[in-house]
Formats: sequence, C-alpha cells, structure tokens
Amino acid sequence: MAALGAFALLGCSSSKKLTQEQSCQEKWDKAKPKFDKKKFVQAKELLSELVTSCPGSPFTEEAMFDLGESHYGLKEWDEAEQEYSSFLKDFPASKQYGELVRYRSAEVAANQVETPSRDQTKTLDAIAAYENFLDEYPEGPRSDSAKAELDKLRDLLVEKQMQIARLYSRMGEPQAAAIYYKNMLKEFGNRVNQRDINLRLAQCYIAMGQFDEAESYLSKFDGIAKDDPFKEKVKDAYRDLDKARTKLAREKKEEVEQGKRQEAM
Repeated sequence: MAALGAFALLGCSSSKKLTQEQSCQEKWDKAKPKFDKKKFVQAKELLSELVTSCPGSPFTEEAMFDLGESHYGLKEWDEAEQEYSSFLKDFPASKQYGELVRYRSAEVAANQVETPSRDQTKTLDAIAAYENFLDEYPEGPRSDSAKAELDKLRDLLVEKQMQIARLYSRMGEPQAAAIYYKNMLKEFGNRVNQRDINLRLAQCYIAMGQFDEAESYLSKFDGIAKDDPFKEKVKDAYRDLDKARTKLAREKKEEVEQGKRQEAM
C-alpha cells in the first residue's frame, strides 16, 4: 500500500515536469477569452502571469502583444508603452504584430502630451516615434494616420513657441521674443502664419530701437493689396516706427541740450 502511494507521488511529480506545456495552454485558454471580450482588467493579470511563467512558449508573442493592448484599452499609457517596448525587444522582427506595435508606441506617447502651456518633452517623444514609424513603414496601412498625427503634434510645438514669444513680449523682453519668432520661421516654415510672425518681428525691433531692422521686415508687406485687412496692421506698425524714431530723436536732442547747459554752468 505504501509502495502504491509512493508510485502515485512519483507519477504526480513526473506529471508536473511533463505538463509545463499543458499549464501554459491552460493559462492561455483562460486569458485569451477575457481579452477577446475586452475584459482588459482580468485579461492583463492572466496575460502577465502567462508571460512571466511561460517564456518562449508558443503563446508568448501573442500574449505580450495582447498584454500591451490590454493596457492600451484601459488607457494605461505608461504601462502600455513599457509592454510595447518589451515586445519589440523580444520580437523585433515580428511580422504579425511589428507594424502595429510600432504604431501603438507612437500613439501612447502622443496620448501623454501636455497642453501647449506645459512641458513638451512628450510631444517631442511622440514626434520622434511617428517619424521612426514612417521611416520603417512609409507606405504602410497606417502611414496616412501617422502623418496626420505628426501634423497635430507639430502644431502643438508651434503654439508652445508662440506662447513663449508672446510672454516675452508682454514682459518687455523683445530680444528674447524675436529669437523665438525667428526660430519659428526657420523650424516650422509654412506651418506658421509668416505674415503675422514677420509683423511681430518688426514690432520687436521697434521696441529694441533697431529701426532699420524693423523697417526691413515691414518692407516685406509693400506689395500688400489695398483691400487686405492685414494692411491696417502694417500701417499701425509703420506709425509705431515713426513715433519711436521721433521719440528717440527728441530724447537725443534733449540729451545734447542738457549737455550744453551743464557745460555752460
């Protein structure tokens, strides 16, 4: 009887060694239906356990992808980003999921961007992710969507730069504002309103007392149509330029006269 019991224990022990594949299959059979039904909270726990306990199994690739998708479905962006990154490390050449995972990596970065008034580090990260995606899949089924998202993200950077430039102008720092405006023209080109930026640059140089530079920017509008509403803004800027020149000339004259009076005393 004791021998029979020992045999049974030995059989159980042998069975455990032989059923690792069966154990992984059971875990998969529990996790997959949860995922398919979009029960992501339950699915992510089961999938995480499978990925940890069954490395290299036939289910690992799909399980890692589904785990990332579960976090994505729950809008757990940090966790999704980590899982997609892990997937690409383990399966960099995945034909079934590679393209989508790289797109998802860009999406989760984009879903973490801040408003233009806040730090734009995540915006830069998302832009880099979408650019990398397009480098790898320029003609892929998601390439048009990636380009559209890139446009939105770059518009965020433009608005951020504009807010900073306006802030410097309000603070009486026209030189700093001019640096940002020039950078916007150089970096974003046709993405910004070039007429508006050039006019703002002219106003910055008026404020700095660099009148020739200001006039060179205003001269860009010499051919503007008479019925263009923007023409009034240009006229206002020219008036500001004339006033600033007159004021500076008057101040210089007063300084000379003050100097003469002091010499005569």
